[in-house]
Amino acid sequence: MTSLSYASATMPSADSLAEAKMLFKAGRYTEAAARCRESLGAGHAVAESLVLLGSIGTLTGAAKESLPLLKLAASLAPKNISAINALGLAHKATSNYAQACSCFEQVLALSPDQTEALRNLAHSQIGQKNWQKAQAVFAKLYQQKKLSGKDWLPYATSLHHLKRNADAVVLLSQFLKIDPENADTWYMLGMCLYHTQGALASIEAYKKSIKYNPKKHEAYINLAAIYQKHANTGMAAQISRQALEADERYLPFQVNYGLALAALGKSHEAVEAFKRYIDAAPGSYRCHSNYVFYSQYLDYASAKDIYHRHNEWNLRHAQPLQRVWPKHSNDPSPERRLRIGYVSPDFRAHSCSWFIMDLLAHHDRSAFEIHAYANLERTDSITEKLKAEIEVWHDVEGMSETELARTIYKDGIDILIDLAGHTARNSLITFACKPAPVQVTWLGYPGTTGLTAIDYRLSDPWLTPDGTPEIFSETVYNLPRVSHCFRAPDAPEATALPARENEFITFGSFNNFAKISDAAVRLWAAALNAVPRSKFLLKSRDIGSQEAHDAILDRFRRAGADLSRIVFANGSERQAQHLSQYGLIDIALDTFPYGGMTTTCEALWMGVPVITMAGDRTSARYGASVLNAVGLGELVADSPERFGEIAAELATNIDELEKLRSGLRTRMAASPLCDGIGFARAVEDAYRDMWTRWCQSRQG
Repeated sequence: MTSLSYASATMPSADSLAEAKMLFKAGRYTEAAARCRESLGAGHAVAESLVLLGSIGTLTGAAKESLPLLKLAASLAPKNISAINALGLAHKATSNYAQACSCFEQVLALSPDQTEALRNLAHSQIGQKNWQKAQAVFAKLYQQKKLSGKDWLPYATSLHHLKRNADAVVLLSQFLKIDPENADTWYMLGMCLYHTQGALASIEAYKKSIKYNPKKHEAYINLAAIYQKHANTGMAAQISRQALEADERYLPFQVNYGLALAALGKSHEAVEAFKRYIDAAPGSYRCHSNYVFYSQYLDYASAKDIYHRHNEWNLRHAQPLQRVWPKHSNDPSPERRLRIGYVSPDFRAHSCSWFIMDLLAHHDRSAFEIHAYANLERTDSITEKLKAEIEVWHDVEGMSETELARTIYKDGIDILIDLAGHTARNSLITFACKPAPVQVTWLGYPGTTGLTAIDYRLSDPWLTPDGTPEIFSETVYNLPRVSHCFRAPDAPEATALPARENEFITFGSFNNFAKISDAAVRLWAAALNAVPRSKFLLKSRDIGSQEAHDAILDRFRRAGADLSRIVFANGSERQAQHLSQYGLIDIALDTFPYGGMTTTCEALWMGVPVITMAGDRTSARYGASVLNAVGLGELVADSPERFGEIAAELATNIDELEKLRSGLRTRMAASPLCDGIGFARAVEDAYRDMWTRWCQSRQG
């Protein structure tokens, strides 16, 4: 009797599967799985047992191991909706979204009214980032009033990616009535509101997101970025500090904090923040670009140190890609028509646009086919003007760096020009892939990129004179003239000299605060001390921040300046108003060691002479290049003492200063700095020479 009792207790029962289902519903997955195996061992309801066992695996994190079971079930019962759906869920759990979509589509083909299959299909399409298809499926669920709590946010996300932000706002607002403390929903609402109602509305949504989840990292980042963009750097820094207090281990907060610190004039601290990030995440090439870029602002960094920082970027991020450089099959004919590609994130209302417009307008189209690769977050009226000057326009926003490299290679570009260097949204990894046989950097970055994949840096003898201690990874190609061409903006005429009415000289600087180093303030203090009763007007979009205000005044204090002679003015983002503010100053003083390029050109165009000091690297020689181009080389100092002497000489002779002001625009317009045709021919000659050198290297 004992042995018979034992046998009946261990023999699989026909009810094992039913028991497994009950245990499954109760969440007792281990026991349910055991009963499924019993059922399979007895050969009872094999397909159904496989489906349940596989589903348990998917739910308990073993989806990969469950796939063979579910594939077998689906093959045994090819029209079994439960088997196909369970297989789709396993594929979805292993991020194989294409196969998951295929499974759910099969289910719907067998049973079109399967709500869960529709829901699973929509979520899998989100996984594939197939926003259009996902949105269509979610819309069907919405119309049927069958959206579940987990559907609203991905539905809105698909609308956001399709740039249907207004529809997303309506949807998210409805869901917040159901779940008003959902931090993720408030975050997505902030993103959509920014594109529909502006910064103020999005700020409130991001704050709500943080309120309901103090560790909602993305909300802090976007909130800080908005404050930064809209000239409230004090709040950007405050939000970044708040974020770091919430989670100091989340490294991206260091990026926002570094950018805010730089805008506050605290470049030293900004570089330290970026360094903390790249030390912890050495593969982050974008933050590493921030680090090397803002190192250019440091007055204690030598030319050699600047080079080594850039070279480290190259060794870490670019050099490993050399093994995948393609073999270029471009026709090595020196005189043929060349395809030129310009790569930039700044084909918009950006300072770089003023220096490329005339080159594009005057390119010889019989000799050059012009392509532009535009990595733009958004376009504007300037984008349209630039498009009109370009034969082939490529919108590459959203394209990965390697995808862009493949596109450029397939386009057969002969000479590829980087216009951004290590500035925001750069494409240096694309250049590191060497998609074109000849690669050049120009315009948007002061000095070397560090990339051995870039062959040339286009420059001039004033930016990189013979004997410069500056070190380049590229071959420096000096044009026989200034290496920039300024397209003067629409602007009011120069005003009368303010000193006539004020009876004192007003110096000024309109450069951003990141450029205001201790060394720059010492130069400015020397000018103030050399000219009694003079004042210094400092204008910036970031001046509203008390933190920035205090940091700058502290620099003047340490430089020995009379703080009562320092005047602050809020900067306007509107170009006409910005330019009209040059009517408040008599003489502009350049920053150092990162000088102004656009601001120097704007000041001259508005009749305001600029005093600059030439340093040991490109960033400290922009003023020298521009002033020599317009015949004002005598305003370039070679020492701090000389800087003060030039200020005194200019300020002492009011009649000459007034005469210079009235004729400066005409003088500038007639100079090489505004000679678009001459500039285009010089650049094209350089391109042709570079190309010829490459052709000769092929023959060797």
